[in-house]
Amino acid sequence: MNHIGTKEKNNFTSYLPEFQDGGAEASLPTRLLAGEQEVASASLVVLHPPVTNKDDANTGLKGRLVVTNFKLSFITLEDSQSANFVYQENIFLGKNDVTLSNIDLIYQVVDKKKKIVSPETKISSRIDYLIVICKNFRMLKFGFKHSEAKGAKQIADALQTFAFPNVHNLIFSYTYKEKYYNTIRNVTMFNKKSDWVSELHRCGASTKDWRVLYIENQRKLPDGSMPMSYVIPKDITDEDYLQNAQTFRGNRNAVWVYQYERASLIRMAELPEKTDNKVENLVIERVRACHPTKRQPHIMDLTRPTLQAINSSYKKLRQLCTPDNPKTFSEQDDKFLKHLEASSWLLHVSQCLSYAHDVAERMKNGETVILQENEGRDMCCVISSLSQIILDAYVRTINGFQSLVQKEWVALGHPFSDRLGHVNNVNNAMITEECPLFLLFLDCTWQLLQQYPQDFEFTETYLTTLWDSAFMPLFDTFQFNSERDRLVASKAEPERLILRPVWDWGEQFADKDIVYFSNPCYRRPAGEPTRRSVVIPASAIPLPIIGAPDYHVQGAAARQVMEDPTGLILNPQSSVKWLDVWVQCYYRWLPIVEIPNGGMPQVELFHRVILSNVCKLQQALQTGDFDELPAPQQNGTERAVQNLPSVNSFFPFSRNNSDPTELTDILMASNEILVDGSIFDAISQAHIE
Repeated sequence: MNHIGTKEKNNFTSYLPEFQDGGAEASLPTRLLAGEQEVASASLVVLHPPVTNKDDANTGLKGRLVVTNFKLSFITLEDSQSANFVYQENIFLGKNDVTLSNIDLIYQVVDKKKKIVSPETKISSRIDYLIVICKNFRMLKFGFKHSEAKGAKQIADALQTFAFPNVHNLIFSYTYKEKYYNTIRNVTMFNKKSDWVSELHRCGASTKDWRVLYIENQRKLPDGSMPMSYVIPKDITDEDYLQNAQTFRGNRNAVWVYQYERASLIRMAELPEKTDNKVENLVIERVRACHPTKRQPHIMDLTRPTLQAINSSYKKLRQLCTPDNPKTFSEQDDKFLKHLEASSWLLHVSQCLSYAHDVAERMKNGETVILQENEGRDMCCVISSLSQIILDAYVRTINGFQSLVQKEWVALGHPFSDRLGHVNNVNNAMITEECPLFLLFLDCTWQLLQQYPQDFEFTETYLTTLWDSAFMPLFDTFQFNSERDRLVASKAEPERLILRPVWDWGEQFADKDIVYFSNPCYRRPAGEPTRRSVVIPASAIPLPIIGAPDYHVQGAAARQVMEDPTGLILNPQSSVKWLDVWVQCYYRWLPIVEIPNGGMPQVELFHRVILSNVCKLQQALQTGDFDELPAPQQNGTERAVQNLPSVNSFFPFSRNNSDPTELTDILMASNEILVDGSIFDAISQAHIE
């Protein structure tokens, strides 16, 4: 586990009703990581609430604003005081900290005139406010009415310099030299040949038709976006395959990624314009030859929607979710549905789900599908991943989902650095490359989670945290355009990068936060092994089971998911009318729209209590010892709902006034249980026994 210089507990901070002069915060220490340096600071700064009806100049949270080479940090007196608040605590960031990689837009406000701050902007010597818009939809508004003028300018100058690096090795991850010991065991990284061989076997693909191409020398690769190992048709030599690859955009030939019974899923780039399609026809013929009945594959064109269209929708959606004053919020709220429709974001989500559903249906019917677009590393990642989520129950587990992202996005070269804007490209031709396709994929996954809440081992909190982690530069998973770039960075001197995969969640969060990634209502497919320590005797009275959803079941029920990825298939609705706004991810930074003591987090908390009680009852039935049961369970009295901890609808990303000890106890009590199963596993275990 990495360590931070100072160990003060970072408690959730609250907004003060009125600003009061004082300089105590000027001496507040800055938490610094190894290699992190403070480059600018300003005291007597006010962090204003996102939306308030009070005078902005006199309402907010007083503190010290600091810019380092890693983050923008707002430090208050309350950060070092114990408070009765519960929220997700990142080990590397305080509650009011954001990484520089997360910053997308900066505005300086002078005399009520708002002007964007870019690397070429002249910074004013007298700044009233700085408004910071983050890529994860957070908006921070800092007031400098009571601060020295030079402090505001120094902050703006520092952000202008450090928030928009023009080369990759200026990102803080190259400076952070803390040692790392990899503890990941159950996530397939797809960075070696054996990982792809295992995936072929897991999916049941024929090794008579497919094989793993392995290039020992990375320099022999025709293009840096491809990994050193991936799966290709068996009846073609390495030399011919790589030679043919040069005909395609980005030198990306056809690559196998998944198998459903007889059907294969292939990713392939397009041919450049005015290019003879002879080579493409030969490639398609080789793919056809890999089908057991030599059936012609279906080619799916993924050139629409374009990157520009998706990025434009993202910006419109973010603008809708980040109002910086009450007037803007009121205007947007009055015409919310109109603005949402104008953004076209849900339309793009609908298109992706429709594509994926079409792929899944075709593969169910035994038809091989070839996904094709420009270089085959953008929309191909989205649709291929969603198709497998629909078809494969394993990738709906936490480890399976993380392995899927490693395969489809990381190993096969999605250009994260370009698409997420980690590096500022001054060349105008490169600006259009920014596009949050990974967020689009996570949103689509969230829509599936809403339609099939019992079929996913992970929660929406996990998905939201994953999006936040895309801008945590300490972890390399979402920082590079390709595996080659990652390999070069890890060997470069003297800025040699220490690789830390984001999947090692214990590096960022405590156990009490990680447990909220697991869905207490997850229904494991029949036959999937669990490590359940509690067993109900056959004579026990079974509890009623909630009706199962409409699954398409294949094969023997006892077949393990890891061995048979074609277990349970989803049948999602893709029309816009069935979709919803991912409120937790997009609106969690706006307290004004949060539901106090309500929303799905409160329901999920009840589920965890039920899960804990069911398992205690199971243990009592097994041992015959009922003395250890809580008193309310012994006398048959249910625990009063009002006595349970209350959380708000944006928990764990918002502050909650519940007893932190009691809430943590409930979360930790469900931790071991969720490793073994879920509510529905606990209930159905009696029938299995």
